[in-house]
Amino acid sequence: MRVRSMSSLLRRRGFHAALGLVLAGSLSTAAPATVASAAPDPECDPPDLSSARALDRDKHGEDPNSVTAAQAARIQALIDRRADASGERATARGGEIVVRTFIHVITRKNGSGAPSAKQIRQQMGVINKAYAGESAASSAKTRFRFKVVDTDYTRNNAWYDWNLTPDGSDEDAEAKQAKRALHRGGRAALNVYIAGLGSGLLGYANYPWEGPLKLDGLVILNESMPGGAAAPYNLGDTGPHEIGHWLGLFHTFENGCTRPGDYIGDTPYQDDGDNIFFCGGNPDFGADTCPQPGLDPVHNFMSYGDDACLNRFSPDQARRQELVWRLFRAGR
Repeated sequence: MRVRSMSSLLRRRGFHAALGLVLAGSLSTAAPATVASAAPDPECDPPDLSSARALDRDKHGEDPNSVTAAQAARIQALIDRRADASGERATARGGEIVVRTFIHVITRKNGSGAPSAKQIRQQMGVINKAYAGESAASSAKTRFRFKVVDTDYTRNNAWYDWNLTPDGSDEDAEAKQAKRALHRGGRAALNVYIAGLGSGLLGYANYPWEGPLKLDGLVILNESMPGGAAAPYNLGDTGPHEIGHWLGLFHTFENGCTRPGDYIGDTPYQDDGDNIFFCGGNPDFGADTCPQPGLDPVHNFMSYGDDACLNRFSPDQARRQELVWRLFRAGR
């Protein structure tokens, strides 16, 4: 889950639904807050759980949709068991994986709040560029390509004001109603809901092993799309971040400096504090926050920096997403 507020990001802790461990990724957009910071870096400035991306740095990285260490361990055990039973391994294969994508745009009753067709094209461009490994010279290329099959528009004030329950533990009744009415395809289809997402979130997504099919997919704040008003989170990077969760990735700062981190071998350990919001170059937020080798992976899509900061997946992340796809989504 990516949680961002106009001047901040929040991405931690657990989005605990009544079904049990529900993993999804989410972001958030609370009202702008004044945050003291140095000059921006040139590159930036069955379990059922959900993870989110948020906008609120004032919450010190507390993401209502992240997982605890115990939950992450149970999820990893589930992946390992399924991989062992199927003989699948985290190895890349040839050919392209085309993900059928359904875009659901929800507007106010008067039609306002919709991104333009150009913004939707740009958003999909950001996603496909990220998954093609073209966002940075050091970004890993994946086999995924996301192809829009259909885009629909719904005018509904209650659905447009998309929210979680007051305690942040689940989607509210209107959000679930919207998903059940609009969802298309199976687990292999990506459903993207674009609305005036509240609760201080930029977006969130379901992990592939969680919840009813009709609630699967990802939700993004309309203003976080390219050209939207949620600067500095308006370049479209909420999309790659949330799809990363949809394909089984944790945040890079999962477990902080404690083993096994994010369960990805080539992403250095990253402390889970205010440092997750910055690219580096700030004396108050160092870029090497753990004693293990390697600088913080602040430019990784699964970290929490501003959109201009996020531009890469690692090779092991690419392999894990493909493994999770084969285990939980392919052919379903």
